[in-house]
Amino acid sequence: MKQYYRFRNKWIGKGILLMAAVTLLLSCDKQVDWDLNYQEVDLLVVEGKITNEAGPHEVRLTTPLYEMNGIPEPVSGAEVEINDGTAIHELSEDPGRAGVYLTPPGFVGEVNHYYQLRIRHGSKRISAVTNMVEVTPFQHMHVYPVQDDPPLLGAVINDSDVPAIVRMELDWSHVPGYENEPDSATHAVVYHYTLNGVDVNKLFKPAQEQVRFPPGTRVFREKESVNGWYGEFLRGVLSETDWRGGMFDVLPGNARTNMQGEAIGFFTAAELIRDTIVIR
Repeated sequence: MKQYYRFRNKWIGKGILLMAAVTLLLSCDKQVDWDLNYQEVDLLVVEGKITNEAGPHEVRLTTPLYEMNGIPEPVSGAEVEINDGTAIHELSEDPGRAGVYLTPPGFVGEVNHYYQLRIRHGSKRISAVTNMVEVTPFQHMHVYPVQDDPPLLGAVINDSDVPAIVRMELDWSHVPGYENEPDSATHAVVYHYTLNGVDVNKLFKPAQEQVRFPPGTRVFREKESVNGWYGEFLRGVLSETDWRGGMFDVLPGNARTNMQGEAIGFFTAAELIRDTIVIR
């Protein structure tokens, strides 16, 4: 008799699970429209960078975006100037690009100098201070074979000893066998960030696309220094984009800024170095 009850209870349990599964399969999805309330704020978005190279250097002013894939509205008619401690350099708006303000001819940033950006637009008074730190030499790039026929290579870039950004443009359109390929199949751009600090999410950042290229590829390299303020901004941007989904995630929001006043964004100064190498 006990065996009968065990057998009976076993089938009753399976029947309940089957009914639950059927109910879930037959249930229909209901569309729910969320009424998300957000408050638009009257801010300026500032993107500015000066370097040790001859300009003109740009400061771009736009309004914030509140929709995905939107196009920011340029902000024209602002008064923009940079104070280097000894002189004030007034920027003029580019006649062909609204919202883009250019430094005067001959303006060049210097290492170990501080710069103050000042913006006046309507009732807004915005300022930001930055400094230019020295850039270190290019770090080692390890090249390794990936494929024999046809021969293809890969590369790994070591982190810099100090915060920096490396941009590499690879071009193998001149290599025999690739002359008639489209640009998308013979060019690639790679960025490598080195940002000091407690970047826990860096341990869990998603895998990046690996670029494969043939021997003989030309690599145009550019490296720029990153000061502390700009490093904080970049860490914030990466935490909201490439490094999202880590163990210690962050809530979506604006990246840190060095702007004072009714503005977000960044103003930075960077020393640049460039070179060209051929990978055999």
